[in-house]
Amino acid sequence: MRGSLISAPFLGYLLKLQAKIRVANVIMTEQPLTKEGNAEMSQKLCANQSVVNLCDITAQLKPAARLLPQQQLFDQFVKENQFDLQTPIVFFDEHIHFAARAWFTFRYFGFKNVFVLDGGYSKWKNHQPAEFQEHNIQDQPRFQGRIVSTSEVSRISQLKHSNDPNGEEWAIVDTRDSNRFKKGSIPGSINIEFSEYLNRDKTMKSDEDLRQVYQKNGIDLNKTRIINTCQTGKLACIATIAQEILKTKQQILYDGSWEDWKLENHKK
Repeated sequence: MRGSLISAPFLGYLLKLQAKIRVANVIMTEQPLTKEGNAEMSQKLCANQSVVNLCDITAQLKPAARLLPQQQLFDQFVKENQFDLQTPIVFFDEHIHFAARAWFTFRYFGFKNVFVLDGGYSKWKNHQPAEFQEHNIQDQPRFQGRIVSTSEVSRISQLKHSNDPNGEEWAIVDTRDSNRFKKGSIPGSINIEFSEYLNRDKTMKSDEDLRQVYQKNGIDLNKTRIINTCQTGKLACIATIAQEILKTKQQILYDGSWEDWKLENHKK
């Protein structure tokens, strides 16, 4: 495991042990799903898995786009789907995009034991179960996580300051693809596409490669606090996972991101 990432061989090992974990396929659709619909949209990783629709854990307030939900809405979702704080949850989708947002949302609401399948379902289909045998682990591994504090979810007021009270530098990193970035972006932001954090097989790059991603963009992780943005706050969660792995001071997400910025600035 690296931070909140769990490899396909490691997950296979846990499932073989019949470890007490929840595996959840993360999707995103605004259409109500029946049981048949759930099964149709769900990539089958194991026999006993759940489906998490990001739209069900997203604020319904308009015109703000896809913000984190209110506590009451999230609590209702958790209760209806029988998630609990003690049982580790492994989120996955085809690659990592939706799973990263689900991971961040659950972590924001106090779930410590939440993880993302590194490389997603596509990696799971192609992994070799024997890869993990070399680790020779006999007992079920202990899961360790951390809770996101409210200070790690930024709103527009925080973006107006380039330095915090302690004089430390801030960088606004936009994880959208370059075409979207060029059409409009938060002033002063740096474009580091989400794909820059990933290998060809959609697994997270090595620690050294991740550091080089920031170095080549002129960001000193020892001095700079980063606010992660994208279109609405989904792809930016991939960057927060990378920064957790690199043990940066904080992994800050601008919830609503570019869509929220546009709305706020239109009001003026």
